[in-house]
Amino acid sequence: MSKQAREEKVLAQQLGGDGSHTYPDFDAMWLRIEADREQEQAPIAVERTKRTGFLHGRRLAFLSSIAFVIIATPVLASMSGRWDFTSRPGLEAALHQGFGQTLNKSVTENGVTFTVDSAMSDDNGTTLLYSFDPKDKQARKWGFSEVELRGADGEKIAQVEGGRAMKMNWDKGYYSHTWDSENKQYNGFFETPWTFSSLKTDVQFIVRGLQEYRDKRVPLNLDLSRNGIHTFPIKKDGIDALNIEVVDQGAEGVLIKSSLRYMNKQAVDIASPRIQVMKDGKLMKSESLVRVWPDADGVYESRDDYRWKDINQKGITFELDYLVEGQKIDGEWNVGTLNLNKEKALNASATRELNIPFETSFGTSTIRKLIIRPTGIRIEVETPNAYDDPIYKNTFLSINGRKLKGYMGLGDGNKLKPYTKTKTFLFDVPPDLRITPDTPMELMLQNEYESKSDYAQPVMLKNISGEKQTVITDIEGYPVKWTYYKANGKLYVETDSMDEQFVGVDQTYYEQEGEQILSSIIYFNGSTPTNKLNVFSNFEGTELELYIKIYHVWHPDRNLTLKLQ
Repeated sequence: MSKQAREEKVLAQQLGGDGSHTYPDFDAMWLRIEADREQEQAPIAVERTKRTGFLHGRRLAFLSSIAFVIIATPVLASMSGRWDFTSRPGLEAALHQGFGQTLNKSVTENGVTFTVDSAMSDDNGTTLLYSFDPKDKQARKWGFSEVELRGADGEKIAQVEGGRAMKMNWDKGYYSHTWDSENKQYNGFFETPWTFSSLKTDVQFIVRGLQEYRDKRVPLNLDLSRNGIHTFPIKKDGIDALNIEVVDQGAEGVLIKSSLRYMNKQAVDIASPRIQVMKDGKLMKSESLVRVWPDADGVYESRDDYRWKDINQKGITFELDYLVEGQKIDGEWNVGTLNLNKEKALNASATRELNIPFETSFGTSTIRKLIIRPTGIRIEVETPNAYDDPIYKNTFLSINGRKLKGYMGLGDGNKLKPYTKTKTFLFDVPPDLRITPDTPMELMLQNEYESKSDYAQPVMLKNISGEKQTVITDIEGYPVKWTYYKANGKLYVETDSMDEQFVGVDQTYYEQEGEQILSSIIYFNGSTPTNKLNVFSNFEGTELELYIKIYHVWHPDRNLTLKLQ
């Protein structure tokens, strides 16, 4: 097999449709889905001064003269206090400046009134602010079975299904809503990276089916002093049984590992299970949380880290919490044609052509553009290959000494395809930071993430059986623990490292008749990225020379500061 073919095969297995992908962990914040981003700035609006007709001959190209509004606009006034902008400061800033649209179009179906209140469109994406009133007296958990954005010609722009499907495809578009106790309704956002090239366009926004989800709680008589696996038969709501293993990690605390088996797909899609530790009836948060989607056998795994002194005390109880379906309201809510307009947003937008090269672990990348939009600042980077990402532990934009935390975007804003050569860093701007055409900016990239492949030294797995075995090896100076066992005709290989610089082993393989037999990958989701699970189907042996196909490392000494002006 050629090198190119092998790489394509690796890529196909990593990106294939078997459900073994990395996703944001939405379970702990059901129906309040946020983009997988870190935010450090408060949700406050941007104030800028009025500037017109400047910087001729410089690299800053304005589409039109800039007009900023520094008083609250009717759009923001109707939003303030009702929508939660905690993780959307850029959106709130844009609305505050007057770049949003008041739409206020409603439809009532089966006793539920659905309203598209406002919209915000620029080249960073499209957001619709909606509300709905199912006549609730107090908060309940509602989800739509389907949300769809269509063009005026009926062409589908973005479609978001409910339940697990929405969680797994959040990069195409997602929605979230929260209870408004004062107005007795739910206020939410639908967001998508899709935007339109013209100044105006017509769309239709359609939601279908309201499904209520209710919490179920099952007390667990978990004895922390007993070693081994604790089994709790559930046998209801589509859940078969729960296994819990308590692992004493010494100075590192205690790890609670759980494995839950489902009885049907419906439960897989909606349950969102979590092991809760309660102190005198109040939830105790774990030090870290890791979850993985159910595998092909319907098994869901999670792991939580706690300190012994926190959970080994009086008043501590354990429970399994999950969701079940409650009331269902059938129907389709379509408010009709929505006229989106981003002319004002583009009038306050700027694009600076840069073309600044910088070296990464996979070659030379180039900063192509600095783009200022009402909802935030974008920096477009072109990489040598579509599947290369310039990932750093910390990404900041320094403006007049202020450091704005950044996150990776999804491409050039006009496509819903994240795998392109164009990558973006996105930044929200706080209100007390004024930006002018002469404002110096620096992009600060800290602790580069490097992917490596085809590690030469194999790992020998001996005495493979249904019992878990462990072996510790050294990979480039990093200790890596391998835990392996057989179950259901499959070989499971779990890797972990206590060294934070070692991100983890991603994929492994063994050789058979000159071919590489690649593992399928289950990515644990949460704050411990070093933990992966590789699976080999139809494995019958008792010993194996296992090779590392792909692994990842953080480099604390690889830092860049790039002047953008």
